[in-house]
Amino acid sequence: MNFCSRECIAAGEPRAGTGVRAQAYVFLPVAKRLWGEREFNARWASPEELEAIRAARAGGVVTRLYNPQPGIEAALVYRGPTAAAGLEPLLETVSRRWPVLADEAPRFAVCTQGKRERCCAKWGYAVFSRASALHAQGRFPFQPLECSHLGGDRFAATGLVFPSGSMYAHLDTVDLGDLGAAEAAGRIAPAIYRGRVYDTPLAQVARAGLARDGLLNHGTTPLQVEALAPHQVEATATDLGLSFRVSLDQAEIDFVASCDHLEVHRRSKARRTVYVAGAPAAP
Repeated sequence: MNFCSRECIAAGEPRAGTGVRAQAYVFLPVAKRLWGEREFNARWASPEELEAIRAARAGGVVTRLYNPQPGIEAALVYRGPTAAAGLEPLLETVSRRWPVLADEAPRFAVCTQGKRERCCAKWGYAVFSRASALHAQGRFPFQPLECSHLGGDRFAATGLVFPSGSMYAHLDTVDLGDLGAAEAAGRIAPAIYRGRVYDTPLAQVARAGLARDGLLNHGTTPLQVEALAPHQVEATATDLGLSFRVSLDQAEIDFVASCDHLEVHRRSKARRTVYVAGAPAAP
């Protein structure tokens, strides 16, 4: 059996810039048996809840489900640096069913929604199991959660680290202990980094590239990106007083979006901004 995520790895598709953006993420505790292929469905949600989730998305909120586990069964809220207009109405609705927890605790959400994508069943669940074992041993500081689709089937195993908001691809290919240590220290793992979900795609690309080149590895410092010329930007970490000139390019991407597409030989094309090089900006 072939897997779209292995096709993505073999093709060397750039990952940076594909973090699924939002001003806030909300995770709802819904038993995995109720997710199905489309997790937002009438088997668990009322019409009012489904409408609130749709409206929240339009207001800058991404909502996902997670499989409840002992000691944690609440709506989990992670806010970005910019206020999300759709957040409070959603929380008002879901609070009628669950307590709302906005504790910003360190958690690691991994997509295991196998009925939607077999890569998530195979690679996602393996990563969740490994992370859970490490967490129980005190070797992984982020509480693992099985969650619904995070976006980008071909990037499985896909995961999100909070509170940084760092999204990663192909987590089954790396040492999770090393990843946990880097994130706990405020750094990212640039080789598998999709992007900070609170950043623009361009800032995600710049953050990953600067970290890869050893110029700036910081997972959460605000990064302002300003165009200087075609294919060149200035990326400034304002709170650190650091600026960098970053050269970019446009890459033509030929990819298989999912395992279903792989089976019918359906390929897609896209143009992706990619990092070329960076250097400290002149004073």
